[in-house]
This record gives sequence, C-alpha cells and structure tokens, in this order.
Amino acid sequence: MSDIENDDIAKNEDNLAPPPGSDYEVAFTYHSDTQLERAYDKADHWVKAGVRPNKIFLEDRSMGVINFRKVMKDPLLIEAGVERMVDFRCSLTLSDTDVDAVFSSVCYYESGTEPTYINAYDPELNSIKEVLNMVSNNLFTYLQKPLMHADA
Repeated sequence: MSDIENDDIAKNEDNLAPPPGSDYEVAFTYHSDTQLERAYDKADHWVKAGVRPNKIFLEDRSMGVINFRKVMKDPLLIEAGVERMVDFRCSLTLSDTDVDAVFSSVCYYESGTEPTYINAYDPELNSIKEVLNMVSNNLFTYLQKPLMHADA
C-alpha cells in the first residue's frame, strides 16, 4: 500500500474520533434470571447481521466485549417525514446473565447540518435515549431467545 493510501485511511479514521467534550454516556444494563445461552456468539451475530455497524473497534471473546460504531436513521421520526441520523459508539459487555450496553460519542443531525453531540442538558436527550433504549432492548430480546436445536 502506498503512503498516499495510508494517509487517506488515517484521515478517515480521524473523522471517526469524537470532538473534545462529547464524552456523555448513556448506559443500559440488563439482567436475566436464567443463563443467556451463548451470549457472546449471539451478540456477535446480532451486531454483524442485524446492526451492520459502520465500524467494529474491538471484538474480544475472552473479555466478552464488542465495541462498534453505528449511524442510523432515527426510527422515532421516520413516520413524521423527518430524516434525522443518530450516530453512536456502543460498548457491549456480556456475561452469562448480564449485558451492559454503554453508548458514547452520541450525536444526531439532519442532512446537511453539523452533528450535535448530546449532553445532560440537550433538549433532545430523552428522544435520543429512547432510540438507544430500542437498540439495547432489541439486543437483550435477541439474547434471550433459545437457540434452535436440530431434532435427532
């Protein structure tokens, strides 16, 4: 790979870095009274096949961690005809019975506008939290589904 190509990749990676002061996090924790069957494998499948992230930063089975970035249309505003994008990083930490989903570097924007990073005083915070809660609820519901077992 040439140095010019390496420079282009580095510039693209720089664009993924959030600006200073955008460190507000939204966290969700889910606990299951029964063991989550193959939680890491199912979460990995959910991320790659369902979420289809823009970038995966870390996948570590030994730590039960998956970190990724996703840009998606705000599902709460689609029916109203507003196309607002929600951009976030998500860190999933999985155990046999618990799932922690921490969303960071969360911003939203409409086409042609600069992103607004959420903070505790943002008037859109509750709406954005609702979108992130939908994402994390979707994962937890998926993790609770039993695996299909082939009949012998």
